[in-house]
Amino acid sequence: MTNTDFLDVRAMKKRAKAPFTILIVEDNATDVELMLHALEEAELKPLGGDFEMEVRATAEGALDLLKERAVDLVLTDMMLPAMGGLDLVSRLQSIDPNLPVLIVSRMNAVPMAVEAMRRGAFDYVLKPVNAKDLGVRLHRAIRISEILRRHAVYEQQDRQQGEASSLVGVSASFERIQQLIQEAARVRSTVLITGETGTGKGMIARAIHQQSPERDRLFQVIDCTTVPDGMMESELFGHVRGAFTGAIADKPGLIELANGGTVFLDEIGELPLMLQAKLLRVLEDSEVRPVGGTRVRRVDMRFIAATNQNLEEKVRNGSFRRDLYYRLAVVSIPVAPLRERRDDIPVIARHLLLRLAREMGRARCHFDETALDRLSAYSWPGNGRELRNVVERVVMLAATDTITEQDVRALLPRGTTHDLTPADPSLCALPYAEAKERAIEDFTKTYLRVKLAQHDGVITKAAESSGIPRQHFSLLMKRFLDTAGPEDL
Repeated sequence: MTNTDFLDVRAMKKRAKAPFTILIVEDNATDVELMLHALEEAELKPLGGDFEMEVRATAEGALDLLKERAVDLVLTDMMLPAMGGLDLVSRLQSIDPNLPVLIVSRMNAVPMAVEAMRRGAFDYVLKPVNAKDLGVRLHRAIRISEILRRHAVYEQQDRQQGEASSLVGVSASFERIQQLIQEAARVRSTVLITGETGTGKGMIARAIHQQSPERDRLFQVIDCTTVPDGMMESELFGHVRGAFTGAIADKPGLIELANGGTVFLDEIGELPLMLQAKLLRVLEDSEVRPVGGTRVRRVDMRFIAATNQNLEEKVRNGSFRRDLYYRLAVVSIPVAPLRERRDDIPVIARHLLLRLAREMGRARCHFDETALDRLSAYSWPGNGRELRNVVERVVMLAATDTITEQDVRALLPRGTTHDLTPADPSLCALPYAEAKERAIEDFTKTYLRVKLAQHDGVITKAAESSGIPRQHFSLLMKRFLDTAGPEDL
């Protein structure tokens, strides 16, 4: 579970006013009873509602729980079987730095307490715990934690809005996507976004939400690949107390939590068949039935789904319901990969550079034409996600504010120096003669710019390195670069 995933769960939990959850990690049954009693005696009124307990005997069990649900505070013993309390603190910090963790131990050792704090523990409590003292420490931990969490959620919202605004381009394909986004935002029909990994399907979904009348309501992201199979039904539809082992309280599902807003089902092709049937009922009847429940709950929201798989093929082989597919694809938005819309690459690269360079304190960084040509020539199998990675790295590593072809080429996989090939799908859509002419033209432009950049714009040296007479080299520049080039100095 990433920090972002944890914050999403936290935000939903607060909206639904779910009980404040305290996780106790302790392998001694007697100590567990004493700690539970102390917590019951502690006055936790400032929590603003009920609270519930989760108990795990091992650090591994605690980490498994965090894969399934969010907790608000952790009390852990120092001495645990296998992974100890200190190592657990380190792991919890990597999951959520704002999660308060209190170490509880019989060891009254200053060095141990200092090490616990260094690893991120909020406090160090000695056994046997005192209810009044524990209450004071808990209130302090919760108050500071909520301030940090609120700030983190605001930062995440700003980042998500920035991602949606990163949807830029100039190609005809991009213009069509923008048109479909506007059309989808005006109605509440279900939307199916298809495309390769990294093409920006999530940004398109968020753009639809932000342009819709529900823009001020919750945008709920459900990644169908990250929730364990055994927990998916409970996560989506919720459960009632006693529905299964560990269901100690009613819990609303992610769909119900987003009531009134937008649910984005990412990688819908991974949803098991049994849950596809339940989701179809939600789409058709606007009702959810929690696991173990006998009553349905009314819901009203927009559904957007996305996948990098061929759902029509999955329908044919029986791994995806035909009726669900048609129900999802009321509005269909296919997203072409970057290699099929090369005109968008320089625009996206400049947009990413502007934002990332400002964040890194290098606001004067810019691409020269050779760098943009190199970016446009690469096939980008990872699409926009790979492009962002390269732009971020090149900003960090560039020696000067001017990013050149050499800077970009150093970060691309080897063997991609001239990646424009006749196998390019956009070229294969053209007649052979026209495709060949365009490929030669694109290659020549890139080649000339690279050679000039390698020799600091000195035409004579660039021509000599190319094995081309200087006059011929100048003619090529005039034809393909629309310039005869500067005179050699």
